Amino acid sequence: MEHEPADWLYQKRIAHRGLHNDLYPENSLAAFKNAIEHGYNIETDLYILKDGKIALFHDLHIKRMCGTDAKITDLSSEELKGCKLKNTEETIPLLEDLLNLAEGKTGLLLEFKSMSFSGKLEEVAYEILKNYKGDYAVQSFNPYSVLWFKKHAPTIYRGQLASSYEGNRLQKSLTYALKSLRFRKLNKPDFIAYDIKHIPNRYIETAKEEGKKILAWTVKTPEELERAKENCHNYIFEGFVPEDKA
Repeated sequence: MEHEPADWLYQKRIAHRGLHNDLYPENSLAAFKNAIEHGYNIETDLYILKDGKIALFHDLHIKRMCGTDAKITDLSSEELKGCKLKNTEETIPLLEDLLNLAEGKTGLLLEFKSMSFSGKLEEVAYEILKNYKGDYAVQSFNPYSVLWFKKHAPTIYRGQLASSYEGNRLQKSLTYALKSLRFRKLNKPDFIAYDIKHIPNRYIETAKEEGKKILAWTVKTPEELERAKENCHNYIFEGFVPEDKA
């Protein structure tokens, strides 16, 4: 069974890692609460911990945000309690923490930081999410993560993240397939989330013709904001508070 269109995803702007600032670190409960209070949807990142819990954190290494030289995937949920974000009292939250905070008050856009094709992250997260009553959608750069949801949870609204992949170490053929959205024929995403630095392009125009919705990530400047409004159905923002809520 397929899902209904997720109109909520396009009705409010999307705060990148929550509405964060110097007081409220990215991907913290404080930043998520701030986004809710300002009327924005929330984008956040999912990693699986060594004890099987799901943490909300962007980097594979926690040093930038916590000052400790460790991989997030090597830590347990108990160890996270001692990892303070940017010298505040905020710590790295779990997926359940966000769901308990949001309680359907706003929509959640969940990026799966899937480093392999095992499906373990997706499986564990889905067991948590399937009992959540609020609005949420999933997305990933990994096309096989998106494919997992197509196969195992087709009612969940899903998106393919993409960029130009400049400067990466991937094979040229794979780079081209990813940036040109070739995997959309396999995993059939409902929307495409493309790097605003490389919008507009012919790949998203083709996706639009096929009926796909387009999100821009991550809008940070006035010039990027105008391009997002001209070319996309909605955008993920950071570093400013949009005057238009939707």
